[in-house]
Amino acid sequence: MNTVELPALDGRDPLGFLATLGLLRVLGEQVRLSFSDTTGCAQIHGDFQDTDEIAGALRDIVEATDEDAALPALGPKFPLRPAPPSRAHGADKADESDPMRVLRPAYGEHLYARVEPLGSAAVEWLSFLVTDLAVDRAGRAALTPYMAPAGKQTVWTFFRKSLEVVRAEPSRLAEALTGWRRVDGFTGEYLDHRVLRSAADHPSGKSIPAGVPGATWLATQALPLLRVTGDGQNASATLWHRHNRRAVMIWPLWRPALDAHAVQTLLDHPLLRPTPSRQGRPVTVERKRLLPLGVFDVYGAERQSIEGGKSAGVLVPVRIADQPD
Repeated sequence: MNTVELPALDGRDPLGFLATLGLLRVLGEQVRLSFSDTTGCAQIHGDFQDTDEIAGALRDIVEATDEDAALPALGPKFPLRPAPPSRAHGADKADESDPMRVLRPAYGEHLYARVEPLGSAAVEWLSFLVTDLAVDRAGRAALTPYMAPAGKQTVWTFFRKSLEVVRAEPSRLAEALTGWRRVDGFTGEYLDHRVLRSAADHPSGKSIPAGVPGATWLATQALPLLRVTGDGQNASATLWHRHNRRAVMIWPLWRPALDAHAVQTLLDHPLLRPTPSRQGRPVTVERKRLLPLGVFDVYGAERQSIEGGKSAGVLVPVRIADQPD
């Protein structure tokens, strides 16, 4: 079994970690995953000889995806997308509402009922994207916390935009593994706080987002490893925990080479839940108790609001302290 380290997929970074999970999922049962305990970078174990071979496998997946689709192997009908423009009755604009966002009472009749005829793969994906076990501020069935739509963004565009970029520029897939290059105007679906740049950071003098399409596409493919649920009001998902009224994403880095099933089991481990503490205290976990599981460190992130924005915010790293003895 070969081991290939991926220098651009830093597991200490929220986008880097999510992109690594996405890579593990799309490569399938042929690989296992670990992290370097010196660099924090992802390591893929399997038959791949180097990063070029892995990037080639990713290109094959993208090329095999239906030209009008947003997700590999699903075809163009899922996720549901807004109706196309129509000139009936003088209308010349598309319905900009997202058909994946429905009021909670309508989840079964108006969303699940439309997705079920599309097949079991679509139904399974739906279960990782939307839940009627929680609601958003508008009373709609809640999205997974890994989505933070803003403006005209829909569930469809969450997946489609990064796919379009990597399809047009396959070199972005290799860059996701070896060295990130940012693209002006690409939001990165708010999975990466560094996408936000001030006007002083850009030659144009304008505040233009700059994301990493290849890493973002991989991160979007991780969602079927991250179940979504809710407590009746608040949505949650694998790795997300409530701590003093904050929603915090907490994830481990591990040494042993694990397949996707073992990774899911580890990510759901109760020892990753933050230990209770008073308001204002740092988020803590008991790292020593995680050592027997092969975990050598733990990292965290939370959503930080964007000035002038209406989304849930962008993922920003937060420190996860060690629970004192």
